[in-house]
Amino acid sequence: YRRIRQFMQHAGQETPSRTTIPDEETRLLRARLILEEALETVHALGVSVHVGGREESLEESDLQLQPSGTVDLEGVVDGCADVSVVTMGTLVAFGIDDEPVLEEVDSANLRKFGPGGYRREDGKWMKPTDWTPPNIEAAIERGNPWG
Repeated sequence: YRRIRQFMQHAGQETPSRTTIPDEETRLLRARLILEEALETVHALGVSVHVGGREESLEESDLQLQPSGTVDLEGVVDGCADVSVVTMGTLVAFGIDDEPVLEEVDSANLRKFGPGGYRREDGKWMKPTDWTPPNIEAAIERGNPWG
């Protein structure tokens, strides 16, 4: 978190000391960075992305993933690291400490293995009907790194 915050400061990007909603320009930058790095990682995995014809918001069901070639291991590792950096940078841009949020999400993810959880045909683990989502608001409050 501190390394990424320092990088963003060197790059002249906002790193607020309190939880905030960044301006539209910052939000668009973060969205572009996340998508760019995610798509680079997907391509490095040897997968091509085809988007459905709808003009509204992009939904998971709009994506058609198909194997497209050889896996680029170095590209996959670089892409995963870059995705981590840009998503962490987005938390920095919102003035949110990552540790309490990640702990809360990890806890919620582990609850998915309770009775009723199952593996979907494509390999994604599905949560049980009584699963409770992470309390993100509480994690944000716990994680204000500047009091």
